[in-house]
Amino acid sequence: MALVALLQEGGFSGLTLLHLDHGLRSESGADAEWCREFGRGRGIEVVVDRREVGGQAGGSGMGLEEAGREARHAFFAQIALERGIRDVVLGHHADDQVETFLFRLLRGSGSLGLGGMAPVSELVEGAVSLRLLRPMLGVWRSELDEWIAGKGLTFCEDLSNADPRWARNRIRHGLLPEMERVMERPVKAALWRTAELLRAEAGWMRETDAAGGELPSHLDVKALQGQALAQRRLRITRWLALHGVPEVGFELVEAVARLASERFPAKVNLPGGRHVRRRAGRIFVEDSSSKNC
Repeated sequence: MALVALLQEGGFSGLTLLHLDHGLRSESGADAEWCREFGRGRGIEVVVDRREVGGQAGGSGMGLEEAGREARHAFFAQIALERGIRDVVLGHHADDQVETFLFRLLRGSGSLGLGGMAPVSELVEGAVSLRLLRPMLGVWRSELDEWIAGKGLTFCEDLSNADPRWARNRIRHGLLPEMERVMERPVKAALWRTAELLRAEAGWMRETDAAGGELPSHLDVKALQGQALAQRRLRITRWLALHGVPEVGFELVEAVARLASERFPAKVNLPGGRHVRRRAGRIFVEDSSSKNC
């Protein structure tokens, strides 16, 4: 709600509000209607859709948060394609960035993930390419709350924000306060700065690796062997992402790296029945219906 008010005060017009009902809460329909009323009050078109995220997660083996993210991205892409939208502006703030940093740190992410969310990023969903803008990543929730109160803005609090079933809520309400108790000082600003530093370093690493040219469809074993460990891991991570591998993690990257340094095994399993194979000095992705892609 603060983001909408700020955009309108900044002179932005022709806004479209997108609200996706994930179908996970009994009151979610009322929240969607609240968004419609909010848009009417501000003269903004509101597009509401509903996706049964719980069923999607159960049928695909994904977690609810991952399934929700995929559903939102598909929703963004659908509306963008229908309406010729290029930019999607998101309301993530500094507290969200800190929680993302800790969530990824505890999952074992490398520097590419620990940089958190970027102010500007690209979302590619099928044939649709969108620019994701996050202008409030440097603004704390307490600052937004103070600004909202001063403006007399109304908002609808998502009741799931207090639900301890979600890891982000346990980080927000449990882990961060405990970290501050242990350190005897506020820690969020330090964590936010660390994410910023890592994001800048990860960007430099990406640019350095990309300077070597476009990623090929296969990786050359000898070329990987001649690279520094950090560069090798980065190149494999980018290469797996290029091949559409979701949630590229440390174990998978290390397994692929071993294909270049060890004789056995010569195959690494991927989700969806695909494999990474080594043959004749080349590492490539193979699916169940083809032998070299």
